[in-house]
Amino acid sequence: MKIKPWIPALLPLLVLGVAQAQTLVVDAAQQAALGVQVVALQPATDALLLASARVTVPPNAQALVSAPYAGQITRLLVGVGDSVRAGQALAAFVSPALGEARRLLQEARLELQSANAALQRDQALLAEGVIAPVRLQSSRARQQAAQTLVQAREAERHASGLGAEADANGYASATLVAPRAGVVLQSLATVGQRVEAGAALFRIADTNQLQLELQLSNDKAARIQAGDTVEIAARQALARITAVSRALDDGQSASARALVHQRGNLQLGEALPVTVHSPATRGSTGAPAWAVPARALSQWQGSPTLFVANAKGFVPQPVRIVTSDDDLAVVQAVAPGTLAPTSRVALTGIAALRALLQKGE
Repeated sequence: MKIKPWIPALLPLLVLGVAQAQTLVVDAAQQAALGVQVVALQPATDALLLASARVTVPPNAQALVSAPYAGQITRLLVGVGDSVRAGQALAAFVSPALGEARRLLQEARLELQSANAALQRDQALLAEGVIAPVRLQSSRARQQAAQTLVQAREAERHASGLGAEADANGYASATLVAPRAGVVLQSLATVGQRVEAGAALFRIADTNQLQLELQLSNDKAARIQAGDTVEIAARQALARITAVSRALDDGQSASARALVHQRGNLQLGEALPVTVHSPATRGSTGAPAWAVPARALSQWQGSPTLFVANAKGFVPQPVRIVTSDDDLAVVQAVAPGTLAPTSRVALTGIAALRALLQKGE
């Protein structure tokens, strides 16, 4: 940092202040020249934890539509942002494998009809005493096997997510339909695209219900519980923790989920800082905690430090960081009584105060 020409003239007073309880003697005019502004401490009445979160949709409110067979998309009927109802057509789809599946289903139905007719005939013959009971048992077994095959083929058709019958374009054509009502969040298919079986094509979700996915350090995850309140002040939104996972991902972060009950201005997909409020401090020292802007903190003699204003200037007070993010920090005083509800701390000009403190050592 380049020291301004008038700063050396202040050093005798500053050195005197440092020698006396580490006070930087800086009057109002000097504060203005250094660009120093102060802000009042805010008591953290609850246990506050700061974290980052992404706005998503709960797992039970979304669905993925994929290609049931290898084939080709011939027409798209919806796009991203469209609202759809359950069963609404999403795209036209053609596949030779689909034609084969329909053929097998039709054959199974014909076999079941033949087995039903044979069973009814044998039941009548047995009643007349023409055939032995063992023949009726054989007919009944064939009918049950044919019925089971039809059920299996129909289950395959139902699981495919395609229209029930062939459309006007051919026996191997059908429409992909929405499995639930919601909004199309992603459309991964293009007209004319050839896809493999299982390829993801559409993602649909009910956006009326949102959740937050929180990324936490392991120690923060240990201090929150289901039921804790999550506040997103920038969006006037509130949520409640529903689950906490201590398992770490590749980035060594734990996670938690919170269900939004006051939406405010939240937008699906955005990432933003959040504050978790706990009814009582878990895992802390029990000392009073204070919320301050993160930029008010500075490192001094190996400890995070706040420059606390007094009648003469500023006193660097070491603090313990309870939790922090890019915008806000919750701290506790290392020395009891050094921070109070009436305390004010330097918010700007921190680098200048730190440089002057170093000059005074």
